[in-house]
Amino acid sequence: MLFKHNDFEIISLGREGNNEALELLFEKYSPLIYKKIFHFNLQREKDDMYQEGLMVLHQSLLKYDETFNKTFTKYFEMNLERKYISIVSKQARRYQIFNQHVNFIYENNHADYQESIYFQLYKEEISKILTKTENLVYTLRELQNYSIHYIKDKYGLTEKNIYNSLYRAKQKILTHFSN
Repeated sequence: MLFKHNDFEIISLGREGNNEALELLFEKYSPLIYKKIFHFNLQREKDDMYQEGLMVLHQSLLKYDETFNKTFTKYFEMNLERKYISIVSKQARRYQIFNQHVNFIYENNHADYQESIYFQLYKEEISKILTKTENLVYTLRELQNYSIHYIKDKYGLTEKNIYNSLYRAKQKILTHFSN
């Protein structure tokens, strides 16, 4: 049983590919990984971040050098923190870029796909049963995937008006096609 071995022996066995040693290391360092996940506020992606932590643990195991007079735990913790810092930094940069270009994204976020031969018939059929506003809002939001903010800004409608029009349009379409 591996519990009889010290950390250096477990690390040595893990480097050789011993699955029991790897499982023991994963079990031993799981609480540390979860602690760092909560420390860096990454709970929304807890499972993904845990997998990242296990990969960092395995990489740390392979690269650990005892000659630097540092414990494996400290070495792994440092690597794990650096990984989570880079993830948080990347998320912050993406959020910042999104906020800088939010108008461009909203204006250009529409469906760009090949329409089927029945799509035009569907659009003609629903235009017969919807009001002008309902048809406009339903077409832009549901068929072309424009954002609520874009529709609001472009056509001068309120959010409440847009949501109400969408709801009424969906109800009319459902009723029409279920008969």
